[in-house]
This record gives sequence, C-alpha cells and structure tokens, in this order.
Amino acid sequence: MLYDYYKILDIPRTANLEDIKKAYRLKAKLVHPDVNNSPKANEVFAVVSEAYEVLCDEQRRYMHDIKLNYIDSERINAERKRQYYGSSIKNDSFSNPTNANFNYDWNSFNQYAYKEKTDDDYYKQAPFLYNLFFASGMFIGFIIIIVTIYGTLKNLWPLPFVLISITGFILVKEGWKGMMRKSSIFSSLMKRFRK
Repeated sequence: MLYDYYKILDIPRTANLEDIKKAYRLKAKLVHPDVNNSPKANEVFAVVSEAYEVLCDEQRRYMHDIKLNYIDSERINAERKRQYYGSSIKNDSFSNPTNANFNYDWNSFNQYAYKEKTDDDYYKQAPFLYNLFFASGMFIGFIIIIVTIYGTLKNLWPLPFVLISITGFILVKEGWKGMMRKSSIFSSLMKRFRK
C-alpha cells in the first residue's frame, strides 16, 4: 500500500529538510513503542520512520512525489467520470473514499501515548511512600523549629539565628499540604525529579 508520507508527518509537500526532521521528532515522540502501549505501535512507528527516510532522501522523495502526483491525477479523472457517468462505474477505486484512504487516524492512537503521572497516580501506586516523603519533611521541619528556638532561648547562638526556624515552618506547612494531597511546593519538586 502506498502511503502519503506528507500526510503521515503532517507537513506540506513543499516542506524542507528541517521541517521534515521537526515533524518526524514530534510524531516519533507520540508513536514510539517505548512510550506508546498500543499493540500497533511497532507497525505505526515503522511507517513514520519510513516516511522520514524517504522524504530525507532526494531521489526517493522525487519518486514518491511522482507516485502521489499520479494518484492525484487518477483520483481527479475518476471524480470527473463519476460526475459525468454517475456512480455506476466499475472498479472506481479512486473516487471511493474507503479504497483511497491514505490518512491514518492519529486520534485513536493518542489514547495509548505516554501521559505524565499526577500526584493522585503516585499516591495510588504507593500511598505509604508518598505519605512518608511528606511526613519526613514535616519531621525535619519540627526539628529545625525546636533546635533554633531552644538554642536561641538558651543563648547558644545570637537572636537572628531564630530566622532559620522559618524554613522549619515552611517544611511543616508544605508537608501537611502534601499529606492532605493538596498542591504543594514539594509535589512540584517531586515532579521535576521524576522527569
């Protein structure tokens, strides 16, 4: 079957080499078998890779363009015949949309694509570890608060040192938010480290 590689990569027929590479990278991120759980991921990725290889090679692209131009002219001729003679033409494969379908339904394929996990997904996956992370942050926050206030009251260090307890209060507050599964600074940091 002849694919229209331009439609597969979603680029115009006048696209230059840079546009082809950019479009291929975008499609590969979507359909690569490592990030897409679809049973047809290998097959679709092979077609996308083939499209990239053909369109990057000048001679192969030229031959592909000739085939597409021939198909376009046959489709136009078939449409003219259908308009002139009606729909009673036999072997009318070019004017029949089911036979001349060169488009791939990428929307049905997107459902298998990689989706970034949310905090709820991580909580469902390991609730104990999720809560332990925030509880340890709260514990460290309490230690900082107690040590700085106790040390300042006992004159172990100067009064401005008590400002360090602000970080302890922040740790306790954010840890509590995380355990209640509200948006917190820690959860955004966890997302960055997961990538």
